[in-house]
Amino acid sequence: MATKVLLVTLDPSVREHFGNVLAESDSFEIVGVAPDGASARTILEREAEVAVVVVDEGAEAGNGHGVARSIAVTAPLVGVVMLAPMADPGSLARAMDVGARSVIAHGAGLEEVVARLESVATWSSAARATIGSERSATRAGEVLVVAGAKGGVGTSTLALLLAHATAQRQSVTAVDFDLGSGDLAAFAGVSTRRSVVDLAEVAGEITGRMLRETSYDLSGGVRLLPAPAEGERGEEMSGRAARAVVGGLRYEADLAVVDVGSHLDDARASVIEFADRALLVVNPDLPALRAARRTLAQWERLAIRRPESVQLVLNRRTPRDEVTRQLAERIVERPVAFTIPDGGAAFESAMNTATLLEAQTTVHRAVAEVVARPAAQVEQSEAGETTPQGRSSSAGGKRGRGRRSRAGSGERGQAALEFPVVIALTLALFLICAQGLAWASGLMVARAAAQEGARTVGIAESYSPSVAQQARDDVRERLPEGLRSSAVVDVSHDAVNVRVRSATVIPGLRFSASSSADVFEER
Repeated sequence: MATKVLLVTLDPSVREHFGNVLAESDSFEIVGVAPDGASARTILEREAEVAVVVVDEGAEAGNGHGVARSIAVTAPLVGVVMLAPMADPGSLARAMDVGARSVIAHGAGLEEVVARLESVATWSSAARATIGSERSATRAGEVLVVAGAKGGVGTSTLALLLAHATAQRQSVTAVDFDLGSGDLAAFAGVSTRRSVVDLAEVAGEITGRMLRETSYDLSGGVRLLPAPAEGERGEEMSGRAARAVVGGLRYEADLAVVDVGSHLDDARASVIEFADRALLVVNPDLPALRAARRTLAQWERLAIRRPESVQLVLNRRTPRDEVTRQLAERIVERPVAFTIPDGGAAFESAMNTATLLEAQTTVHRAVAEVVARPAAQVEQSEAGETTPQGRSSSAGGKRGRGRRSRAGSGERGQAALEFPVVIALTLALFLICAQGLAWASGLMVARAAAQEGARTVGIAESYSPSVAQQARDDVRERLPEGLRSSAVVDVSHDAVNVRVRSATVIPGLRFSASSSADVFEER
């Protein structure tokens, strides 16, 4: 049976030459010609028997190496061969960096082409035979990345709970790629001696057996691939090794949940780029939301992941939050996929006692509801929301197209509860301001009246009871008619004090304003 080959190129001359060469061979058969990486991945999904993909360096406007890298990650059991102008050591080194296994010159003859393809096809057959007994190559699992906008937003706990809740329905591996300070093992209450960094030395030969021997069984059916206990060992993980780990995880479990923390390096950038889906975790506070916006902008600048392929998770939500879901969406400029409530004292106790997987809190129930909800109920448009059940491609992701009804009704219910509180606070603030204005008006009236009385005493030849009475009369005459009867006027030879009752705006309360004026002799 002829080995199936897929050619990726836009150059008609390359397509014609390569097709003519393989037409003379009985060992290989071209099953299709793809113009770009997306088309190539579509053909690979349809043609499961393809063993070798030949990628022209000029594909996708000169981005052939990027195409080869994406195919090597999404289909690690398929051999990738680069077509280059010259098969020199430099071309071979560049091809190996993106996961290709050989290089063929554009003008190569039948003998050289067949020799190169046979070598790669043999490797592909051996790899499929090794893994095929455990998992069919057409049933690759998904890789879900969970990243934090900044430290302390709950990225690790959310990743572990997502893995635990999903393990009820399918096989799940939780991977701690926060290599400098990973805490998944501590939260799960397990002691570890092996870590994901141990796979860096065998990056080109990772098998399912290696992954199983490096990981640990957790309660609930989750396998944990932990971060190293010594944070400095994280530097051993290169971008190439990280891509190999991601490729191996696809065939080890139905779902791999990868915690990449909040910092970016070459290894974590590779994981984020080639994951099927990405969640960005934030808290309902402005520092976290601003950090999320910067993170998305950085991923886009570095061509790691487009913002529209990232799902935003609002973690530790409470009804008392000043930052609402709508405000968070406006700041980050991304819709919130789903919200997770604050767990309170019960959740904090589970974290402190390393019983996170055994506890049952509001956070556990919320995560379980998100995982259990069918994908059809959570897909949405750009203006809506999604859950982790929606799927995106490694190049950018697919966005969901519907609004989650249960979450929507929950938000509407929360808004209905908050509305009367907002109205009451607004009314109280209005009354306080109005009462302040009324008191200030009374104070101004009392001061003007006191100055009038002080002037009466000051122009008199001498102070006497009759002068004091005249001053009182002048004060009351200066006051508005409604305040005269209740005003209290105190006159002495050196000062006049006036106290009046202020208008009452707040029912049940009584306020007064008083002012005094010194007497200056004008006689």
